[in-house]
Amino acid sequence: MIKAIIFDFDGTVSNRQANAYKIFEEYLKPYFKDMSDIEFESVLQDMMIFDCNGSMKINYRLAPFIKKYGEHLPSDFEEKFTQWYIDYMWKYSTLKDETIDMLKDLKKNYKIALLSNGASKSQHDKIDYVDIPKYFDELIVTGDYGISKPDKKIYEIMAEKLGVKCEECIFIGDTFSSDILGAIRANMIPVWIFPISERPAERYKGYRIEKLSELYDVLEKEKNKH
Repeated sequence: MIKAIIFDFDGTVSNRQANAYKIFEEYLKPYFKDMSDIEFESVLQDMMIFDCNGSMKINYRLAPFIKKYGEHLPSDFEEKFTQWYIDYMWKYSTLKDETIDMLKDLKKNYKIALLSNGASKSQHDKIDYVDIPKYFDELIVTGDYGISKPDKKIYEIMAEKLGVKCEECIFIGDTFSSDILGAIRANMIPVWIFPISERPAERYKGYRIEKLSELYDVLEKEKNKH
């Protein structure tokens, strides 16, 4: 029986891709001001590819971008961009349209929590900016614990804080190698939110959804198992 639903933040309840695009657009524009709009769009699309949806440390994401576009960038680009990104990315944070209504609705019948990977300050700044902590019974940013997804221990800590067993939890996230792998290791029920047609995953037999509202179908299927 499902008693708790735990959400990832970036890309799950937030518009991570759209938010990142706005960050890159604002910061990079001065360096490429001599380009046409369509040429600059090409630069941004490359940056979105190199960004890997934020799944790696920022220096790894910046390296291929600097290699390709270094002639347009100052020698200290990586250092300055990294600090700016950490300090100001919160102000670009937005939530998916259905997030708040869904959290309010689910809270009527389940314990609701947020478990987000990342540095303490930057993640808390984003989460606080979109004003969602009040909708959760528990909230963990892994940077506060020194343990990151997919380490099953952080999932177990969350279950303990919620007062439930891991197997009584659904975990929903967008990054397979952290969110979904960790949930499986912790014996939670994983729900992978990612466009199904865009990426095959032949070895994964769990739930896949493309938008948050499809979580209701997952909950109904779990109810029918009992």
